[in-house]
Amino acid sequence: VAEDGRIAHACCADEGGGDFQFATGADERRRLWAARHTLYYASLALRPGSRGIVTDAAVPLSRLAELMAQTAADVTAEAVVGPIFGHAGDGNFHVILPVLPADPPDYVARLRRINDRLIRRTLAAGGTCTGEHGVGAGKRSYMTLQHGDA
Repeated sequence: VAEDGRIAHACCADEGGGDFQFATGADERRRLWAARHTLYYASLALRPGSRGIVTDAAVPLSRLAELMAQTAADVTAEAVVGPIFGHAGDGNFHVILPVLPADPPDYVARLRRINDRLIRRTLAAGGTCTGEHGVGAGKRSYMTLQHGDA
């Protein structure tokens, strides 16, 4: 595991990756998972009083960096808050899009455009829009696009 971690760290560094951490012991794993589990609330804290629109995509590993970069470009272009994080080892990533009750309809529309582009790119890349969290009301309209007619 340690050697795999060193190789992954070198690959990330070669591609401009920043703070890379991996765990080999139980205590280290718990610490990293605790940090991961607070990401949702940390994202909402960027816009106090918000709730989060949570995306969930899983793509082939060979396409992960590309789709994350495209999504980051969308977040920047739409001028919204949208932290991106993921489980790089399995191709799964998320964007938390904090939305406030007082946000104007145009702002909410920008968030929905980001989500729509993310899902469509994911499916075009051979991925799934139900990588970890399953199908909810927000993904129901994409099921025919992902699976075809039943």
